[in-house]
Amino acid sequence: MSATFESTTSKLFTPLTLGTDKIPASQRITLSHRIVMAPLTRCRAVDGDCEQTEHAITYYSQRATPGGLIIAEASQITPQGQGYPCSPGCYSEAQVKAWKKVTDAVHQKGGVIFLQLWHVGRQRYADNVSSSAVPIQNETSTNLKTREQQLPTTPKALSIEEIKVIMGQYKQAARNAKLAGFDGVELHAANGYLVDQFLQNGVNKRTDEYGGSIENRLRFMREAISACIEGFDNQSDRVGIRLSPSGCFLEISDSDPKPLFEAAVKALDEYDLAYIHLVEPRISGGANSDDGQAESKPVVVTKELNPLTRSPIISAGGFTPATAKSTTEEGATDMIAFGRHFISNPDLVERIRNGHPLNHYDRSTFYGSKDVVTGYTDYPTFQ
Repeated sequence: MSATFESTTSKLFTPLTLGTDKIPASQRITLSHRIVMAPLTRCRAVDGDCEQTEHAITYYSQRATPGGLIIAEASQITPQGQGYPCSPGCYSEAQVKAWKKVTDAVHQKGGVIFLQLWHVGRQRYADNVSSSAVPIQNETSTNLKTREQQLPTTPKALSIEEIKVIMGQYKQAARNAKLAGFDGVELHAANGYLVDQFLQNGVNKRTDEYGGSIENRLRFMREAISACIEGFDNQSDRVGIRLSPSGCFLEISDSDPKPLFEAAVKALDEYDLAYIHLVEPRISGGANSDDGQAESKPVVVTKELNPLTRSPIISAGGFTPATAKSTTEEGATDMIAFGRHFISNPDLVERIRNGHPLNHYDRSTFYGSKDVVTGYTDYPTFQ
């Protein structure tokens, strides 16, 4: 199905050190290869308590490789930040204990694991908040109590004091992630969720210091990154961020996204982050394509933004083994994140390394399942 990519000839299988040269290399994490497991919402945590299960231990350990980076699924920093049923959290002692079993299993395999920190903002079905009182008009949300699909209510515009509370929640969630054994955290600032709702002026209509100019709209992101760094013992090289400059999910938009995201990446360069994770637009192959071959023509967003930062770049969005190889070889990005293919191929790294064909994924089992195992821990390794 695909060519053999030997570690001696493919840049995908060369080491990479996270962070920037400002921090001594001996203190930073060095990966053995550049294939990253993207953060993937699976909706299989304990309902209500939002704690990971024994099945999650199996799921993540199946996909762990020596020196390979896993970015664990988005986890809400507060109950108010939850938008989907059975998504995990990182705000309670029980959640920390449950996640600790996952990180221990990944570390036993020699893997590296970060946790993506999440607040959905206005996407929550009710009791929701955002930068401004701008509702989602056409995308339904799940009522976590009744499981009914409904349009989210008009969100409450956060006050300055409420923003400070949320920053404290980001800080505590990062601290909790460290207690749970994570090697780092990723701030979810993409896909139309809360941080993105402050960045993009299609939602952000504020007239105070958090709205209007690009500099003001970057303020929430900056404060959230600072809170995550502080919560993770001031280790900036253990904090990453995910951005989606081309995204329109959850009706997010900006009147002029190019200068906005250029300014965002330049601002983030001041923090000496572990990495910046960029979601690429899928140029060919639709978002709902299930042929397993949807391919992103490398690389639109990353090529434009990579020169603006010293932090390593992760690119995500519709990559195949072939395009992952070519994109890293030409230096357009430092790492490639796979999502759907990592769901269906627990041994994805070795399949790519050896040119083995990939399992096809079943989209109907991506989010939750009547049988938790189905589509979660039952995909076979290569035989």
